[in-house]
Amino acid sequence: MKIKSLFKACAMLFLLGAYGVAQADGLAVGVKASTLGLGLEATTNIVPLFANVRLQGNGFNYNTTITDTNVTYDAKLKLASVGILADIYPFAGKFRITGGAYYNANKLDMHAQARGAVVIGATTYTNPVVTTTVKFNKFAPYVGIGWGDSVSSGSPLGFNVELGALYQGTPKTSIVAPGVSAADIAAEKQKLDNSLDNMKFYPVVSLGMSYKF
Repeated sequence: MKIKSLFKACAMLFLLGAYGVAQADGLAVGVKASTLGLGLEATTNIVPLFANVRLQGNGFNYNTTITDTNVTYDAKLKLASVGILADIYPFAGKFRITGGAYYNANKLDMHAQARGAVVIGATTYTNPVVTTTVKFNKFAPYVGIGWGDSVSSGSPLGFNVELGALYQGTPKTSIVAPGVSAADIAAEKQKLDNSLDNMKFYPVVSLGMSYKF
């Protein structure tokens, strides 16, 4: 799904849902920049000064280079997620505790065209081509804390910050390497799995700006 289409779908779905909530005490839309990418967000109130609900869409692509075990990969991280979040304001202020879940389509693609002799598993190969894909759980629970209430704030323009963690599970890796034995691919996959184990929890840090209608 293209990022622009994801953003438009998120905003439209939330606006339609908020229209049907008779007790909603305002509606705010906003933009965010976070470790989940660039995002659009819509927020409505369900309990004045105590609870809000948000629909959020995020996406971003960027390229990098990863050196893992004996192979250097050209990597592309594709960030794409849609989240439904509930904010609780325990002190009737701007401090909030957030819980919810994301549809998580984050994916890491890595491609290596090695030059010369490279050890894969227990064997030395010459000029191997290695393609690796790393995916995560589609359902990803989220918890976090933050500051900001885009709906109950006195000003129509609001700002917010958030810190949390997304549990996306053990990464699911696949490796394709023509000419490389299945045993060596399995050994390389195990090394890669071990190196990515700390990605079960994905840190979320965000800054946002919103406008209340």
